[in-house]
Amino acid sequence: MELNKLTVVQGNDLLEGAYSVTLDEMRLLNLALAQIDSRKPQPDTLYRLFPQDYQRIYGVNPTSSHRQLREAAESLMKKPVTIYKPDVKTGKVRTVQLSWFSRLEYVSSDDHSAVVLRFGQDVAPYLYELKESFTKLNFANIAKLDTPFSVRLYGWLIKAKNLYGRRSGKAIEVTLDLNWMREKAGLAGKYEDYRDFRQKLLEPTINRINANTDISVVWEPVKQGRTVVSIKFAYVDESAPEASKPLRPRLPRRPRAVAGSALEGEWARRCIAIFEEYLDKLSSYDVEEKATLPDLRKLSGWYKMIGEKNKQKEILSEVSSRSKKAAA
Repeated sequence: MELNKLTVVQGNDLLEGAYSVTLDEMRLLNLALAQIDSRKPQPDTLYRLFPQDYQRIYGVNPTSSHRQLREAAESLMKKPVTIYKPDVKTGKVRTVQLSWFSRLEYVSSDDHSAVVLRFGQDVAPYLYELKESFTKLNFANIAKLDTPFSVRLYGWLIKAKNLYGRRSGKAIEVTLDLNWMREKAGLAGKYEDYRDFRQKLLEPTINRINANTDISVVWEPVKQGRTVVSIKFAYVDESAPEASKPLRPRLPRRPRAVAGSALEGEWARRCIAIFEEYLDKLSSYDVEEKATLPDLRKLSGWYKMIGEKNKQKEILSEVSSRSKKAAA
């Protein structure tokens, strides 16, 4: 398991959901989320979390890693995440509670103990088949953070980078309301005095993020009158120089082959592999960047050639949706 290649991807409604978790619960949750391929439908298979991985990644005491993992899973099973969905017809906001998991097992064995889980059906739309309004976090960065609030704040900041950062080349800025942060992190009623919030929560959190992740953050309070109501964050991404937009790749020439032949199928698979890699790079550059509709139609055609009907329908559905938006 190479940590730098793992990502945690969530729909933004879930990323900004309200929930209260311990550090062990947050770590277990991210370890499970890192196993998901967010581009695919929810699989029937269960996810297995091993104490030895938990111990190695988070530096947990070997004698307690089994117990910590099991207790975190059992307690998280009872803790819902609350999301807020605006009702298009009424304009009101619906408060919806979702369960993280629909199934939880514990396999006890000297050599192969594991927590086995499946994500819940209602939370699945925010984890699987994500095409827009999502945030991708580098697992290696969040694994180094040792408080739940530092993981949450890092995620909210990265969301801003995905939305705005690739377009400006400047420091990424985002302002977050104090009460909003308390509510989302399950801290309602805590750190209500601003000085307490700043000294005990905010400053240590920023120090953790600056020391352990790929962003460097500065902040300043925002006041209404004499009262601090929000925090303005500004940060730069230290992980890489300014990215340039990926160029559309050159695709292999179509062979003179009989329709439906193995040679044609081999060519179609090569085209799919090259183009899907391009789409990944495009999304990493800017989540709002999209392939052209003619290119997507070609992609659906390649999937049709190799008999991948579900992928063909998925691509054509996106083409239809974007065509209707363009015509509106």
